[in-house]
Amino acid sequence: MINLLAGVAEVLLGLGILYFPTRVRASWGIVLMLLAFIPAHVYFIQINTCVDGGLCVPEWIGWVRLILIHPLLIFWATWVAKNPKLYV
Repeated sequence: MINLLAGVAEVLLGLGILYFPTRVRASWGIVLMLLAFIPAHVYFIQINTCVDGGLCVPEWIGWVRLILIHPLLIFWATWVAKNPKLYV
């Protein structure tokens, strides 16, 4: 249920980026969600990137996601929040 709600929040925040009046708030919401998900990514790596009865991926994917992709997404979202008119 938490995963479903987080997915809905991600979609709504993504749509909020497209609509100028909500762009800054949506960007900061994305930053907060990305920061909140860091412990989940660390846990995913700790359990050897395999969820019981579900997703199993190579360990390097978890590390790339945590060390490369996650910071890039946080940088992008803060950049959009500070430069909202550049996406008009």
